[in-house]
Amino acid sequence: MGTQKEIARRAGVSVSVVSAVVNGTTHTRMSDETRARVEAVIEELGYVPNDAARALRRQRSGTIAVVVEKIENPIYRDMFHGIYDAAEARGWAVVLGDARWMRSGSHFLARLLGHGSIDGIILRSEGLIDDEVLAHLRARPTPVILVEGRHGPDGRWLAIDDAAAGRVATQHLLDLGHQDIEFVGGERWVPTLERHRGYADAMLDAGLEARDAIRTGYGSRAGAAALQEVIDSGRRPTALVVDNVLSGIGIHAAAHEAGISIPGDLSVIAIHDADIAGDVRPALTTVRMPMAELGARAVEAIAAILNDSPTRFGLVDEPAPVLITRASTAPLQVSPRPWSPS
Repeated sequence: MGTQKEIARRAGVSVSVVSAVVNGTTHTRMSDETRARVEAVIEELGYVPNDAARALRRQRSGTIAVVVEKIENPIYRDMFHGIYDAAEARGWAVVLGDARWMRSGSHFLARLLGHGSIDGIILRSEGLIDDEVLAHLRARPTPVILVEGRHGPDGRWLAIDDAAAGRVATQHLLDLGHQDIEFVGGERWVPTLERHRGYADAMLDAGLEARDAIRTGYGSRAGAAALQEVIDSGRRPTALVVDNVLSGIGIHAAAHEAGISIPGDLSVIAIHDADIAGDVRPALTTVRMPMAELGARAVEAIAAILNDSPTRFGLVDEPAPVLITRASTAPLQVSPRPWSPS
């Protein structure tokens, strides 16, 4: 009678493709030719699926997992709210995990992959999940939705419009009369690249030079390092677009230590919003992203996959990024004072 593994070997496809054909699911991409080849091998071997095992696999636990990097990051708050609201509407429970602990052989991974314990996984991580873990995840029937990335398993990814955020931030500074604007923070991760692209597009549309990003990572220390790199370069921009809100906070602290006035000498705007942005002085101007909608869409995608219903992946571009104007940005002075860091 054969097995799914034998069918996969003879048809020259993966076991997951055979499983999709056997179970009649539609979310695994394959050509009509591939499907026909698999069906022919199934008929040749006289394969009959185990209905009891299939029924067991389709039982629902009513629980989804959300795995992010550095769970304490304040930018997740709205995304978590969107996830919890959408999950609560379906009567689902939510398990939170930190990607730093999601390694091959970890107890957390074992629980995630345990038989029937999780109905779906929402994953936000770039470079922290090793290839072995990803292979484990992809080999299971549990749907995995990647958020804020663009290479999810089987094309299952959702991302906010980071390029639009970079453009909104830069355009705000341009409208204030700034022309010497730099982009700082982040790394070579897709969201940072997209935010810098939005910055560059806005600068070029204004007929101005778009400089390469100063990539110093994420967090407050990364912001301080970015400002120091600008200082060491000898350039004296009048405004900065900062890749992330925590780096914006770090720039505030470093500027104070260096004797640079914000916004008198330097206007600063950061992408993403958090309560802390309104607590620092001067309060930090930000671009608020649709994180709650991102979280809700991820839950909706899991529900659609489990029900074999169509769903949309790709950019979550509604609502659009929103400018939150606070005190860290100001119009360019007619005769700006060249800032001389101490």
